[in-house]
Amino acid sequence: MNKFLLTIALLCSAIFAQPTDRDLSYWPRSYFASFGFNVIANRGDLFTRSLKIQDKDNLTETISFPNTKILVSPDYSIGVNIREFSFALSFQYWSMTGKVPALPEDMQDQKLRFWRFGFEGTYNFFYPEFFQVGVGLGYSFSKFKTNNNATSVKGLYHSELMGSAIALVTNIRYYITDNFCLSPSLRIYENWYKSINTQNSGTVDFHDNDISYFWQTYIAITISAMVQF
Repeated sequence: MNKFLLTIALLCSAIFAQPTDRDLSYWPRSYFASFGFNVIANRGDLFTRSLKIQDKDNLTETISFPNTKILVSPDYSIGVNIREFSFALSFQYWSMTGKVPALPEDMQDQKLRFWRFGFEGTYNFFYPEFFQVGVGLGYSFSKFKTNNNATSVKGLYHSELMGSAIALVTNIRYYITDNFCLSPSLRIYENWYKSINTQNSGTVDFHDNDISYFWQTYIAITISAMVQF
């Protein structure tokens, strides 16, 4: 996570550095902020696997995962356009109630929280027309928290999966004015969860404990309004 944040900081310092007049004449620059909503379909290991770990007292703790396959969340981003290229920092967060089938029936409905922070770069075809199509890649860090899904002889505990994702990003920009556009987008995240934290066991790194990564694919359709300045 620290390396990821350092990389983002270095990229931001390079992108937002003050350009010279000569640079601006060849590489015109503008900035933007957008807000939208995601509808996210997902599938993968969270629906087919549970996880057993040993806590500090050498007792077995079993973590079961929700089977919520459709998620809805807001989407925020800020970024810069440099000619045909766009670079953005994006943030997503949602909280909802989901079902954990492995728990007793009266406890299956539990609160879920998910957040993702990432960086995206796209190339915009048909620049500088009012209608543009962008294609690019993204990288993100995410956490997925579930209440009361970790069980042991000691009781019930919350758990939080942590991992990273590579994304394929496509979008359309339709400029209604020079400073405002609507932007539907499609993102496909291939997410690998590589550690988990529970209130009972602390943080457990999968690699250090011979546990296979949990892979989850997220397909997000987003409608956003963007302001450019």
